[in-house]
Amino acid sequence: MNDLVYSLNGGLVTDQNKISTISKVDINSIQRLIRNYKQDLECFGELGFELQKIAKTNKKIYYLNEQQATLLLTYMKNSESVRNAKKVLVFAFYQMKEKLRSLEQEQEKARFKSLSDENLRLNSLNHHQKIGYKSQLAQQKEHYENKIKALKYDLENKNELSFKRKLSQKELLELRKILARDYGMICIKEWEFEFLAEKIALESTRMTTWDAVVKKLKQSLDYWQNYEEYEEKWRKILRR
Repeated sequence: MNDLVYSLNGGLVTDQNKISTISKVDINSIQRLIRNYKQDLECFGELGFELQKIAKTNKKIYYLNEQQATLLLTYMKNSESVRNAKKVLVFAFYQMKEKLRSLEQEQEKARFKSLSDENLRLNSLNHHQKIGYKSQLAQQKEHYENKIKALKYDLENKNELSFKRKLSQKELLELRKILARDYGMICIKEWEFEFLAEKIALESTRMTTWDAVVKKLKQSLDYWQNYEEYEEKWRKILRR
C-alpha cells in the first residue's frame, strides 16, 4: 500500500483501516484492541481519532504513530498475515521517514542556494557601489586639480589676471594657498585689513612699526603656507 503511512499534524501515522487491511484482521477486532489497550498505546503519545459518518452513523477512526501501530500488532495473534503486516508497516514507516528526510535536505539545499545567491547579489551590488563612489571621488579630485592647474597657469603666464568669472570660495581658498606656498605671497581681503592693522598696532607698542608689520605679514604667510595644519589644530581645539 503506497499510502499506508502518511503525514498528519506534523507526524507520521497510519490508521485502523490500513492496519486491518495489511493484517487481514477484522476492523471491529482492531477497534476493540485499541479500546482495550488504549492506556498502553498512549504511553507512546496521544491517540488521535476523528469521527467519520458511515451509513448514517458516526464511526471513530483512530490514528496511530509508528510505536503505537507496532505495539498494537504485537497484541494480535502471531499469524502469518500479522507477521507480514509487521514487516510491511516497519518498512512503510522507514520509507516515509527517508522520503521526508530527503525532502528536508532538498529544501535546505534550496534555502542555502537562495541565501548564497542573495549574498552574491549583495556583494556584487556593494562592489559596484564602491567602484562608483571611488570613481565619483576621482572625478571630483580631477575637477579641482584641473581648476588649480588653470589658476597656476594664469599666475605663471599672465602679467595681469583676467578671470572671466568670479571665483568660488573653494577656488579662492586654493588660490590663496598656492600664492603663499609656491610664490611666497599673501592675499589679504579688504575686511582683513583692519584686523591686521589692529594686531600690528598692538605689536608696535613693544617693537618698531616696521618689525611689527614684518612679523604679522610673516605670520599670515606662514598660516597660508601651512593652511591644513593650522585648520586641523583649530578643529581639535573646537572639539574639546
